[in-house]
Amino acid sequence: MSHGLGLLMARISYSKLAKLFGRLKTSYAAGLDLRSVYEKESKSGNGTYRNKSAEVSTALTNGESLAHAMDQTDGYFPDLAVAVVQAGEEGGRLEDAFARLAKHYEGIVAFRNRFLMSIAWPMFELCASIFIVGALIWIMDWVINVASSGEMDPIDWFGMGSTWGNFLLYCGFVLTFFGGIFLVVFGSMKGWFGTYPMRLARRVPLLGKTIEHLALARFAWTMSVAENAGMSALDTAKLAIRSTENFYYKLLVPEVVYDLRQGKSFHSTLSATDAFPDDFLNYVETGETAGELSETMQKASADLQERAENNLKIIGTIGFVLTFAFVAILIAAVVITLYKVLYIDQLQKFANGI
Repeated sequence: MSHGLGLLMARISYSKLAKLFGRLKTSYAAGLDLRSVYEKESKSGNGTYRNKSAEVSTALTNGESLAHAMDQTDGYFPDLAVAVVQAGEEGGRLEDAFARLAKHYEGIVAFRNRFLMSIAWPMFELCASIFIVGALIWIMDWVINVASSGEMDPIDWFGMGSTWGNFLLYCGFVLTFFGGIFLVVFGSMKGWFGTYPMRLARRVPLLGKTIEHLALARFAWTMSVAENAGMSALDTAKLAIRSTENFYYKLLVPEVVYDLRQGKSFHSTLSATDAFPDDFLNYVETGETAGELSETMQKASADLQERAENNLKIIGTIGFVLTFAFVAILIAAVVITLYKVLYIDQLQKFANGI
């Protein structure tokens, strides 16, 4: 990742992107026409992929650039991919751009698989416990009624007075909780809440830094590609900011463009935004001073990527512990409730009868 939440915006899978750019690299190196390559792509894969490939093929036939053709597919391709392809086209290094993107998305797939494996068990525990509790609420009244021949009162789990009421309340709570999380994540990616989510997340230890590192790793990587392709400072900055796939940084484009047009350096321009950490700005300043901005940004991207992956491992571990604790508390609460209803309350009722 130059992984991260922003990549969820694209509608094509990472594995498909890795394979696509691998094929494009091979075909382009062999001298095949990109329009013909995309015409062939439009005849394979699922329906959406075929349709989008056909759109790209048609645009190429009409004389449009590949980057522009990809950009007109309603967000099907990630901003990062479009930005790097544009840099490759304008710098005459399209084959290199394809190779970088293929390697990049192969790395994303490998990292995603490792991360998903690390959280698979706690997620299974969480889902299983939620399902089991829901099932208990639904069937426990029937079990108690059969076991006691109708002599025991049903369990009123949440005070709703009926099995249906308690079950629906439980389902509503679960859907609201997970739906709220999805809404916050998806809405933040779409920019529905402005810059507030990112400003808030940056204050959260570990999480904020991880999101920041992921975005800046993409920024540095694209800047390296664009600088290596010989693009202008304005185009380099716009592509790099776009590739962050983060609404917080995308809002900086007007300010950054204005300062660069005044002849300011990348370091001065980015520093004036107060949106970039000092260690990242040090990389930029070092690269500009040494005249090796592309190489320095490549190193910065690798460093930020490594930090982000280390943070995600820690987050995965913390998530495992918290999930385990939540499941334990949930099960304990159910057991205590059942013990009270099936044993303590029955003893109390027996004592009152005596």
